[in-house]
Amino acid sequence: MPLFAIHCTDAPDQLAKRMEVRPRHLERLKALNEQGRVILAGPCPKNAEDTAQGFYGSLLVLDFPDRASLDAWLAEEPYLIEGVYSQIDVKPFIKALP
Repeated sequence: MPLFAIHCTDAPDQLAKRMEVRPRHLERLKALNEQGRVILAGPCPKNAEDTAQGFYGSLLVLDFPDRASLDAWLAEEPYLIEGVYSQIDVKPFIKALP
């Protein structure tokens, strides 16, 4: 199956909303991970030692059968629906290592 790199950019001043919506966001990712479709997923903090400073966004590498399936999944992403993410950029990805 194809892999996709998804770079998600947070809207300004969305830390409180991000924390509020986080359980729903993680629930969906955990379900996808149980299917073996998460290659990696995580936030991009402004300061890794002090996440209270906020986040630039998130980086996900996911395994979907095609772009249409990924787009359908993203359409239900809580961070996107709730306005945490201002933009999502998707590109095909080839895993070289490990």
